[in-house]
Amino acid sequence: MRRLTITLLLVVLVSIFGLGVALDILFERYSSAPQDELTDVKSLTSGFATVLNQSDNPADELDSWPEQNQYQASVEALENLSFPQPLYVQLKSGEPLILESENSVSIYYFLPSHEQVLIIDTPIIPDAGQTPMAILFTSLFYLGTLLLVLMWLKPLLSRLNLLRKTTRAFGAGSLSSRVPEQGVSYIRDIESDFNSMADRIQQLINDNKLLTSAVSHDLRTPLARLRFGVDTLAESTDPEARNQYHRRISNDLSEMENQVNALLRYARLDNVLSDVEKQPVSLRQLLQECTAQYYDSNIIIKIDDSALKTDDTLTITGCIEHLATMLNNLIQNATDHAGSKLIIELKNTGKHISVTFNDDGPGIDEHQRSTVLKPFQRGTENANSGYGLGLAVVERIARHHNAAVEINSAKSLGGASVAIVFSPGLDIKL
Repeated sequence: MRRLTITLLLVVLVSIFGLGVALDILFERYSSAPQDELTDVKSLTSGFATVLNQSDNPADELDSWPEQNQYQASVEALENLSFPQPLYVQLKSGEPLILESENSVSIYYFLPSHEQVLIIDTPIIPDAGQTPMAILFTSLFYLGTLLLVLMWLKPLLSRLNLLRKTTRAFGAGSLSSRVPEQGVSYIRDIESDFNSMADRIQQLINDNKLLTSAVSHDLRTPLARLRFGVDTLAESTDPEARNQYHRRISNDLSEMENQVNALLRYARLDNVLSDVEKQPVSLRQLLQECTAQYYDSNIIIKIDDSALKTDDTLTITGCIEHLATMLNNLIQNATDHAGSKLIIELKNTGKHISVTFNDDGPGIDEHQRSTVLKPFQRGTENANSGYGLGLAVVERIARHHNAAVEINSAKSLGGASVAIVFSPGLDIKL
């Protein structure tokens, strides 16, 4: 809403002050004839007032004033004129006094040698304030203001209409509907929030479908074993066999419990990530702490930070617990499939911070790289192990920390290369 407020304020200021000043300048330029005429009259009559002041009898000098002149001249004693005190002061200071009536403009000159006042009555009609020129420019001001406001409203109304159509389409079931964030938009924050909300709703619905599918598929096997075990247990009379069946049933129940807990943790991950408080985290230090836990691993783990400066800590804003979970999942996944080496590369380009896990294992097939990031999807190398949530958790935690997951082939080691690319300057809302 900040963009909307600022642009509205600018339009109002430009409309009222900018347009007003411009029209005022034009008005003064094209309606200055009476003022120019009055200036000419003052130039002509000020000399005449000087002559009268130096003469012995100003009234005699007035006889030379043409009777047919459009400017009428007369002399009055100062004491016969009734002026407010400030006007008396102005008049006695030698400055001509200009007074307007409804039909004319009069100029008063003080003659200090005679304590008299020369009065020049002019036929100049004072500005009534509502001349056709004034009415024209006033109309132009309001029309210009209206035009500027309408020009500002047009893209706003267009984006609001687009947002309304997208909202209706999304409500009608088209979950892929989004507001395209392009062009001039004063409500970009609202559009971004709507798209983030739509992404989250769509993700929740997809997760619900995946959970339903996983429960119906992955729990079917232990449930079948449980049913078989219960039926066999009921038919068996051998104590040793019954104990064996009891252990199998207990193991199946434990497996189901673990799988359900894993599914529930993944389903609640979005809500947990949205509620956590983020703080500055040193990726360099956190990665060193995570790799230190694998001191007894048969895999050689090396951190390659040669591309970094000595004092570069790779600081990002995030939740240290979930970032540690993400890094541990990647390290565990790499060591499970690596032959003997795992090299973790750290880079900082200024715009992006990347942590890349390179191993010398069999790698991930190119056609599977987009699917292994989805929950309950397993690669060909571990099709029968785990729940298929490791990389899905990594992807979701990365997304909540303004990062993307990229899967490629490790050029130097020949195995898989999984990179987490952070964009600290972006504000991604989910």
